[in-house]
Amino acid sequence: MTFLPGLSKSFLKKKQWLPSSVQHDDLFDIRISNLVAARGRARKSVVPNVFTGPGHRLANHLLLQEKPMKNIIISDIHGNADALLAVLKEVAEKEEGVDRILVAGDIVGYGASPNECCDIVRYLVYGRRKVALERIESIAALSYSDASQQELLLKALLLLENKGTSIGGNHDREAIGEPSLTSEMNPVAKTAVDWTAGVLSKENVKFLRRLSLRMKFGKEDFEVVHSTPSYPRGYEYVKNAGVLKYNSLWSQLTLGGHTHRPSAYIYTKEIRTVNASVLMPCDSYDMRLMLIEKQSTNKVESFAIEQGKGWKYYVNVGSVGQPRDGNPQASYVLFDSQSKQITFKRVAYNTEAASGKILAAKLPNELSQRVLKGV
Repeated sequence: MTFLPGLSKSFLKKKQWLPSSVQHDDLFDIRISNLVAARGRARKSVVPNVFTGPGHRLANHLLLQEKPMKNIIISDIHGNADALLAVLKEVAEKEEGVDRILVAGDIVGYGASPNECCDIVRYLVYGRRKVALERIESIAALSYSDASQQELLLKALLLLENKGTSIGGNHDREAIGEPSLTSEMNPVAKTAVDWTAGVLSKENVKFLRRLSLRMKFGKEDFEVVHSTPSYPRGYEYVKNAGVLKYNSLWSQLTLGGHTHRPSAYIYTKEIRTVNASVLMPCDSYDMRLMLIEKQSTNKVESFAIEQGKGWKYYVNVGSVGQPRDGNPQASYVLFDSQSKQITFKRVAYNTEAASGKILAAKLPNELSQRVLKGV
C-alpha cells in the first residue's frame, strides 16, 4: 500500500484504509505516527500496542499485507552466532520464497556472541540502514574460515535483508536490567546473563530494550510469543500439553519457544481433564497422552492446520542456539500461512566451535556441554 504525502492525519486515524481484520481486531490499538516523506514517498508508522519493538517498519508492512506469507520462525538463539548463521544460510538456500523471518525472543544469554547475534537480527530487521555490510562480513568470518563459504553466507544474508522482525524473551530482558516479575534465574543462567550485560554494546542494549513481548498477525490468525500469550511477561514454561487451555490461546495458531524443545499441540473446546492432542511430544507426560489418544508415540513433524473446526494450535519452534531435546542441531519452524502447513526443521552446524567460544569467554562449562549434547 502506497501512502502519499497529501494524506491527512485525521483520515489516517479513521483506519478505513486498513483491512477489516485489523480495523476490528480488539487486540490492536492502531496508532498513527511519524508520517515522514522521503525521496518523494511517504513512510507510514502503524504500531499496535502489543507490538512496539524494533520491527516497526516491517511489522507495519506485515499487518497490512493482504496475501498469505511464507514464514520462518526461530527462537532462543542465546548468543550462538554459529547456529544462527547456519540456520539463515540454509533458509536462504533451501526454503524458496521466504517472506518473513520471525524471531520469538532470547537472542542473547548463554552463548559467547551476544553482540554478533543482535547485529545479525538487527540486519534482518533494518538492513544496511542500521548495520553496515562490513559488520556482517566480519561476523561471517568468525564462523567460516573458508572464503567461498563466507561469500555464500553473505549472499544468503543479502536475500534475507529487511525480512526480519523480533520480539524479546526473558534473557533479553534480564540482560538489560529488566528481570522477570514471576521467576528467578538459576545460578548458571544468572552468571551468563550478567556476563552478557557486561559486554553488550549500547546500540544492542537499546535494540533489546525496544523489543515487544508478542506480535499478532490478525489477517492470518496467528501470533508469536516467547512463552504464553495470556501472560507473556510471566515466561511460563509450556513443558507439556497440560500447561495451556483452549481459552488461554487467543489465535488459531500460537508459535513460541522458551523450553528449547520442539513440540506441537491441538486444543479443542471439549470439557475434559486435558483438552489437547499431542502432535510433537515435549516430555513423558506428552508421550503418555499420545499413547492414550493414539496408541502411538510417533512424532508428526509436518502437519496442516485444520480449518473450520475451531481448533487452536500451540507450536514450540525449539531453539536455534541451545536445543534441549537431545538433538544438538539448531531448530526452526516453517509456517506457510496460505497452505496452513507447519514443518519442523533441524540444521547441523559447528557445535565444537560454538562450545569453544563459550569456554574461551570463561562462561560455565555446563553451557558448552549443552551446545555439544543438546541437553
